Amino acid sequence: MWQIDVEQWEKEQAKMLADVESALSAELSGIQEHARSIAQHQQRVRQHELFIGDLERSGRDNPTEIEARLAEDHVNESKNHSQVRKAHERLKRYHHRAMARLAVVLRSLDQEA
Repeated sequence: MWQIDVEQWEKEQAKMLADVESALSAELSGIQEHARSIAQHQQRVRQHELFIGDLERSGRDNPTEIEARLAEDHVNESKNHSQVRKAHERLKRYHHRAMARLAVVLRSLDQEA
């Protein structure tokens, strides 16, 4: 009977380990995707700042066209920034909860050993 128990425990533990690894891998993929999103957002902000600098240096005579373009850019970037911020907050909450739960599991396993 003991051998049957041990074999069953090994199977259960191997499955649990695979499930935990899969969940952590999925979270890591989400973190990496979010990092790419942040990098893209930063690039758009830099491009916008360069555009503003170029306009200031060019001294264009048609300020209404420039103001319209800048206003449109600001609206778009404001929406994008809000989306990135919300995604960041969701991921942050999820990550902290997941890490805290795993820490509890690890502590309980250490206490039982």
